[in-house]
Order: sequence, then C-alpha cells, then structure tokens
Amino acid sequence: MRSFRLLLVPLALLPLACESDLPPTEEPPQSVFTIGGSRPATLMRPVDYVPGTPIPVVILLHGYNSHSGAVNRYLGIGRRINEDQFAVILPEGSKNPNGQRFWNATDYCCDFWNTEPDDVGYLNSLYQEAATYVNTDGVYLLGHSNGGFMAYRMACESMPGLKGIMSLAGTTFYDPNRCEGATPVPVLHLHGTSDATIQYGGWYRTTGAGRIHYPGAAQTVERWAGRAGCDLGAAADLESIELVLDIPEAETHPTRYEAGCRDGVALELWTIEDGSHWPGFNSIEIGRRLIHWLFSN
Repeated sequence: MRSFRLLLVPLALLPLACESDLPPTEEPPQSVFTIGGSRPATLMRPVDYVPGTPIPVVILLHGYNSHSGAVNRYLGIGRRINEDQFAVILPEGSKNPNGQRFWNATDYCCDFWNTEPDDVGYLNSLYQEAATYVNTDGVYLLGHSNGGFMAYRMACESMPGLKGIMSLAGTTFYDPNRCEGATPVPVLHLHGTSDATIQYGGWYRTTGAGRIHYPGAAQTVERWAGRAGCDLGAAADLESIELVLDIPEAETHPTRYEAGCRDGVALELWTIEDGSHWPGFNSIEIGRRLIHWLFSN
C-alpha cells in the first residue's frame, strides 16, 4: 500500500542575488510524494483530491543554476493547487561539473559541457509516473530562462499529453527545422525588453565552433503561431496589464494570435516593458494569471 503524508510545504531557500528580493509566500497544505527513482522529483496534489478524478499536471522547470522550489515560489504556482485542482511536479536539472543545475534544452542553452542528459525522456517519465497518484488529464510546462528553453524543446518533441507551455525569458531553437513537424500547442511567452541575460530580440554566444544563436521573443511566438496556421497579420494587441511591482503603470503588453489557428490553438506574447530577466512579480497575481491562461486556452 502506498502511503502519503499531509504537510505544510516549507518555503524554498532561494539562491543569492537573482531571487533574494522575492516577497515571502506561504504554501497551503498538499499531499506530497517523491517520484523519479534515482533522479527524484516532488509531486504535489490537492489535499482534498478524490482518487480517480481527472486533473491536469503542471511541471515547473527552473532556470540555469537554480532549483524547482525557487521557480515555484517565484511564480506562485504551488499555492494554487487546492483552489484550481491540479497536480504539480517539481523536477531538478542535472548538475554540470561546476555543480550548477541545468536542462539539456537547445544548442544555445544550457548543456555547456556536452554531457547530454536525456531530459526529454526524464520529463516524459515523470508525467507517466504521476498517473500512479492522480488521474492525469494532460500536462502543462512552465519554465523560466533555461526552463523556458526546455519547455519549448518538449513542445518541439511533441511530448505526449502536452496541452500548453509557458516560457518566461526562454526561447527556442534558432534553426526552425529542429522543430519540424511538431504538434501545435497553446503558448504563453513572457519576456522583458530590458532582459540582459536572454535578450528580447535574440542574441548569440561564441564557442570554438562559432556563434550559436537563439531567436527573439516575437520571432519565437510567431514561429509557433505559424505552425498552428494562425494568421500572423491578424494578431490582436490586448489591454496592457500590471504584473511587475517596481514598474509604474501597466507595463505588460499582450499580443494574441488566434485568428485562423488550427484546433482552437491560441498563443500570446506578453512583452514586459523595461522588464528584467527576473521581473519583480506579485507572486499571487502572476500565479493566478498563468494558471488561468493555460487552463482556458
């Protein structure tokens, strides 16, 4: 007989610098399990989950040299599990020779030592294992930076059960042929125009073999909208919203691609004017908006 424990999930310790200014949050009680075998991950399901009830699964993907607890706290996802009735998986990337965690996402980011961990297979297996604890009703990937790149890679690989992705400050392969034939899915892409780490307009890094590029935010979303057959000329500019605490007025400008898209797929680019690589979100508000967008598109 499998057992579970009901507890208050502790606040994650945050890495220094990037995440030190995040506001404190408290997590509601969850049912918590460890999955993943030799590469463990945490699975949380609603405390009042009724066995057999279909619920979606959300996988959170941290950035380079970060961890899953940090991105969970930053985006305020775990606190919504009971209210919105979904399960969350918190996996960890592999460690490189310097002890920094990373995802093997694209040629640009971030397997810098070419160790080639099978992160695609790992994430697929976590979703499959989640079915031991909940009746899974599709999976959504939310990632920051390197985790955002990984979310796009899983979409390129047509992850079984994938219903949508959210990427904050992470883009896709520069070569569109790397995603040839991928199944279109809803995409929500958030990116700050003042992001100096993964630039809004795209950039490159230099290696011994030459430059390795990544596409910009708008190019990334347009490419995925094109895969869905959307009319790129009919993109709609939506009302601006206020997400970042230290930027006055409504700084985030959504652009929606919906006209002509196949199978009801919709995509949005949220351009955060003057936003950095770690925009200072209100974690309660951003979590509510992200989950609502993914589950309603």
